[in-house]
Amino acid sequence: MKLKDLAARLGLELRGNGDAEIFAPAPTEAAAPGMIIFVATPKFAPALQSNVSAAITTAELASGAKCSTLISENPYADFARVLEIFFPPYRPQPGIDPSAQIATDAKIGENASIGARTVIGAGVTIGRDAIIHPNVTIYPDVRIGDRFTCHSQVSIREGTSIGNRVTILNGAVIGADGFGFVEERNDLIKIPQIGSVIIEDDVEIGANSTVDRATMGATILHRGVKLDDLVHIGHNCEIGEYSRFAGQVGIAGSTQIGKWCQFGGQSACADHVKIGDRVMVVAKAGIHNDLKDDSVVSGIPAVDVRKFRRYAAVLTRLPEIFRRVRAIEHRIGINVND
Repeated sequence: MKLKDLAARLGLELRGNGDAEIFAPAPTEAAAPGMIIFVATPKFAPALQSNVSAAITTAELASGAKCSTLISENPYADFARVLEIFFPPYRPQPGIDPSAQIATDAKIGENASIGARTVIGAGVTIGRDAIIHPNVTIYPDVRIGDRFTCHSQVSIREGTSIGNRVTILNGAVIGADGFGFVEERNDLIKIPQIGSVIIEDDVEIGANSTVDRATMGATILHRGVKLDDLVHIGHNCEIGEYSRFAGQVGIAGSTQIGKWCQFGGQSACADHVKIGDRVMVVAKAGIHNDLKDDSVVSGIPAVDVRKFRRYAAVLTRLPEIFRRVRAIEHRIGINVND
């Protein structure tokens, strides 16, 4: 499309040749005529001097640009919108595949697409514009809002409540039993998991992730929560709005996590921990204690990241320190075998 038309769709100020034809977005290293890139920091500003046709960038960086520019306060976010304009997500045609099995009392909203071999149980309600890909299983009494997208091999257990504009990627399991057992007479007795899962609007759940149902009450993912692939949310957890979890994060049961938190890959949290808002957890960290708002933690057990860096600096020197201590002990006559 012409650059001026793209600028109008994005609502951005155009500087330069609005009649330039844009064929596709591109990464900065592949910039070429007919392409549009984004430049958000001075580090990548040289790309604005290349032969690329256009760039989404800030007003400050655009001042010396050779190419045409679209002025944005958040170039990365606006470039994401460009990607969706040029490469809209796949959407199957509305309709219900003949091989789908849908309970007679299930209520499916208008304009839905229900894929092959999908099973939808009794008492289920699904809102408008749903996309349910093949081989999805939705147990009885599940409630789902509008514009739901569910990819293949997902299982949604009974009693789950899902809001609007929720996306669940391939193989995820929502509402499986929480991990609860009690010892009795040399045996393990399973604790019935009679609670539910509540997923609010605009949540995305990654491939092969699991959100366990509560023992009693509900496991809750508040608005805008994003789970990467292979994330586990234990029973009775409550995850605050817009918190994000990278791959292989594990959150044990009855943990409360605040708003806008970020968990790096393979980090984990013990049960019954309370975590404040805007907490950042470095990859592979293990949390065992409550964390206040705005904490940044790393290590096992997780501590303030500045303290952990000091620990790490000392750790690499331990063999040298040990040799020096042994030498001092030998010099002053201490028996090193004591």
